Amino acid sequence: MSMEDAFAPVEDNYRRQVMHATWGHLAAEERVRHEGTLLFAHGEYGAIVPLRASFPTVHDSPWFFDAMIDYIYKRKTTAGAIYRFTGYYMLLKNGKGRFTGKVRVVKI
Repeated sequence: MSMEDAFAPVEDNYRRQVMHATWGHLAAEERVRHEGTLLFAHGEYGAIVPLRASFPTVHDSPWFFDAMIDYIYKRKTTAGAIYRFTGYYMLLKNGKGRFTGKVRVVKI
């Protein structure tokens, strides 16, 4: 076990505390449905990029951005297509975000 491995849990906990102290006021309210839309594209060279997110009751925060990126990267997409998600976002008690709704192809 390296020194880095030994201190990793402590560093991770410290990062979470600093992140919450800095951005915590922007976190979505837990277990509340936040209706909205998300537009994202799968580029010709493999990049999946969020283009626009419209969730009026959710502030842009690191947690929302991470949940959005995780969601769009787990979708089965086709290179060169643009997609639109319509539904809701919910921040769960464990701190994970969840998107529930429909994804449709806007343009291929």
